[in-house]
Amino acid sequence: MDKTSTTETSLDKAIAHSIRDLVTRLNRRFRKQISNADQLSVAELNVIQLLLDNQLLPSELCTQLGLSSQYVSQVLHKLEELAYISRKTADGDKRKSYALITEKGRKWLINSREEREEWLALAIAEQFSAEDKALIQKVVELLAVLPDL
Repeated sequence: MDKTSTTETSLDKAIAHSIRDLVTRLNRRFRKQISNADQLSVAELNVIQLLLDNQLLPSELCTQLGLSSQYVSQVLHKLEELAYISRKTADGDKRKSYALITEKGRKWLINSREEREEWLALAIAEQFSAEDKALIQKVVELLAVLPDL
């Protein structure tokens, strides 16, 4: 791959548009595939996902999600009522509390991911040939570097 040329072409823009559009449509479809009996909002889902591997302060959630502190407070309150998250007082500053995922929240998130992956695997199995699947796998490998740029 020629990395010396950094001039963006109309082809580059068309590819970028197609990828963004596909990701947006897949994301919407994935949200439809979730068993969401608790009627969680997109922001609530995003908070649970961020807390899977980290405990975060509300201010950190605001920054990462681009949400107001008042809204994040409401989101955390609902998730805490559902027992998907809990709060832990910070060691160095008793005025601060971290949000962390509970075992119930972790199980719910893992189950919802499995549901979406099962739907996607079935759709791939029904829609694509073995050759198509090999090509898709190669494209996924190529695109995997984009989030790290």
